[in-house]
Amino acid sequence: SSRDMVEDRENLSTRWEPSLRSASKAHAPPLSPACSHPLDNLKKQAPEPNKKPEERASDPPSNFKDPLSSFVREEVRDPLSDPLSRAVHASAQVSKPEISKEEEEEEEEAAAAYPAFVPWNVRKTQLVQSFTTTGTIQMPSFVSVEVAKAGRGTNALKARLDSIDDGDNEVSMVRYNAREYVTKMTELNEELARAWNKEERVKALKMAIQCSKLLGDTSTPQFYPSLFVLVTEILDTFGRLVFERIKQKGLTPEGKAKTRVEDFSPKDVTEEARETCKNWFYKIASIRELIPRMYMEMAIIRCYQFLYGYGEFDAVFKRLADMVRGIGDPLQSSYARAYLMRKMFDVDQTLKPPAMRCYSDSILTIFQLQEHSWSRKIGSDYKLSTASYASFMAPALDWIVHVLGYRASRDMLISALKEYELLNPLQEGEVRGNSRSLIPGTVFVLKAVIANFGGEHLSSIAVQILTLIKEIPRDDLNEHIDLFALLGKALVRHPPAQDHQLPILNEVWKHVTKVEDPVKYMQVATVYVEYVVKLFGDKELNLLLTDIVRHVAKTRTEEQVQQDLERAATMIARHKSNFMQLMALDSWVPFVDLIQGSSLVAVQKQLLRLFNDQDDVKALRDPVAVHAAFAIAKSIHDSIDSLSSDEDRREAATLICRYIAKIEFGDDLEQHLNFLVDCRRFLLQLDPVIKSLVTTVLQLVAKTNKKVGMKHSRRTLAFCKACLAYCHTTITAVEDKNWQLNVLLLAGQMCLSLALVSHADSFFKSIITAMQDLTSGQISDELLLSFTASFSSVLIACPGNPEDPFLLVKGLLNIIHEHQWD
Repeated sequence: SSRDMVEDRENLSTRWEPSLRSASKAHAPPLSPACSHPLDNLKKQAPEPNKKPEERASDPPSNFKDPLSSFVREEVRDPLSDPLSRAVHASAQVSKPEISKEEEEEEEEAAAAYPAFVPWNVRKTQLVQSFTTTGTIQMPSFVSVEVAKAGRGTNALKARLDSIDDGDNEVSMVRYNAREYVTKMTELNEELARAWNKEERVKALKMAIQCSKLLGDTSTPQFYPSLFVLVTEILDTFGRLVFERIKQKGLTPEGKAKTRVEDFSPKDVTEEARETCKNWFYKIASIRELIPRMYMEMAIIRCYQFLYGYGEFDAVFKRLADMVRGIGDPLQSSYARAYLMRKMFDVDQTLKPPAMRCYSDSILTIFQLQEHSWSRKIGSDYKLSTASYASFMAPALDWIVHVLGYRASRDMLISALKEYELLNPLQEGEVRGNSRSLIPGTVFVLKAVIANFGGEHLSSIAVQILTLIKEIPRDDLNEHIDLFALLGKALVRHPPAQDHQLPILNEVWKHVTKVEDPVKYMQVATVYVEYVVKLFGDKELNLLLTDIVRHVAKTRTEEQVQQDLERAATMIARHKSNFMQLMALDSWVPFVDLIQGSSLVAVQKQLLRLFNDQDDVKALRDPVAVHAAFAIAKSIHDSIDSLSSDEDRREAATLICRYIAKIEFGDDLEQHLNFLVDCRRFLLQLDPVIKSLVTTVLQLVAKTNKKVGMKHSRRTLAFCKACLAYCHTTITAVEDKNWQLNVLLLAGQMCLSLALVSHADSFFKSIITAMQDLTSGQISDELLLSFTASFSSVLIACPGNPEDPFLLVKGLLNIIHEHQWD
């Protein structure tokens, strides 16, 4: 038996006596009830109250020193603790700092200076479509296998590892073509989600592990980027399911009250959730192979937030970046870094050191391809050149630089370019900026840097970047074009210093003008058209357009060329403020003549907008400008046919109506009427245009009345008669009956005001005829009743017809009696 400790409170002294205990029980581990075997995961287990059997790390026998379970017993709380490493680091539970509203506004302003971040979801579809193969790809067939039962004693670790890593004897290899492979992987993704929803956690874990192992197969390098997309989709599904389950079950009431995931910290997580989270990491850490172990940890890396908040993510990503160095295959390591960058950006967009580390390692990986052993392997095993093999790594590197360059500093850009220069150090006799031989893969590194860093920083060192571009061999002109186009886009967004603007343009155009392929030529010319329009005058623009005409005149029918010509012309019209100055350019008309079809219509619409938006009265009365704009309006009008959409009709009608309303000839009303006659002749297909013409002519009559004070001479009265005759023959061309009746009535009233009774009588007879021709649904009874009342009031003041004074009234009464009123 054992005696209790006796404390003498009065003397403040302690008397100790030995305790009697059993030696056999001294080293016995603490016991807890077991509902089922901890490794028998495939059998239906008796659930422990409020726990899932697989969510609790089991205690191994006391005589077995399990390197995984020892972390639980010693309560090591370090995300950098690899099960195979003995390094122990203290970690503070630091949560992500809250961002004030002012800081958020500053971040939004800063983000505007950088290219918009293109999410992975936008890229993955393009990757699957671009990187495919006509051959077959091998894939393990996933069969339902009972997990081997765990042994006892010293076999416990082996049983645990075998329960997670399926042996090769359990998987057979099947070959699929590319389309079947994509379908199969999609089905596996759905199957994993179904297994998880059925509480089959181990099955879902095993499926994710087996899928991650596929990334170790580079036997079909041209398909590997697509394979990466398909596998990481499955891993993302698994990681999301794990994170959401722990989040739903493991947050305290205070944590659940926080709406954003980024806001909760480890203090908002229950102890049970932390144990479950650690158990998932321990399971993944026991995977023997490096690639699946890394990918699985990256898949659930967001779960570190439950354990350590945001304070340790930087160290976690640095550790994983170092682990990727253990992958010897260049293709595998490149995409492992790309997945790491994906996960890092999801967690914290401001982490740059791990991204820089991955970028530097990617540069070394490209350099690794030049080793004789790898170049020989690529040629013998894959029957590819080193340059072709390196091109399969380009999407991975582009994503890494995409993450690195997002809201990066100028110093980060300079560091990235220094790393790029290490790929091709200057040899004896070589001069920086001269064309020289570069190792395969160099170009897409520079391309990724220019495409993904902020335009403001690129603009500040544009001359140095131009020097690097010129080092690319002269025979690889297409690469020059791509790089010049990327640099040009950055310079358009953020122009360089004024003393560098013209030298940069001259240096670029020295290379561009040598391009004979019109498609490649227009790819870069379109970019620098905007550069010239924004930063230079008409002289430089005229020279550039002349060069474009010279290159494209013979092959203008190419669809891509037409699209680029349209883009360039639209850009010029959008940035110019004076229609006549643009039309006065010597090369402008020949340039526009290159454009055909729908592209020409789009350009003409932009030109007509330019004419309509100007306020220079002198330009609006210039016969040359009016004629040029009329030819453009006629071309837009003629492009409308029975197959045109309602939107195209509305847009064309709006532009032409604005053009008609914009024209002003001052006191020369006859010239204005002649212009409207020409418009009626050529622009009679759109109802809104006809309405605009009639309205404008009636305004000319009103303007004449006002000018002469209703005291007309023979000449002015003849002009008014001509205007009214114009209206009489034009109004009936409009299909809108309500508008037609009201304008006929308005024109008749104007005739009465001019004492032109016979003309008014003609308009009123047209009204009677139009009302007799009305069919059901053309005009509502309410509108017709209102118009009848107005018409009747006008007839009261209208002189009667000599032959029959009540001819019009009788006609109106007959219509009223015969009409089927509702």
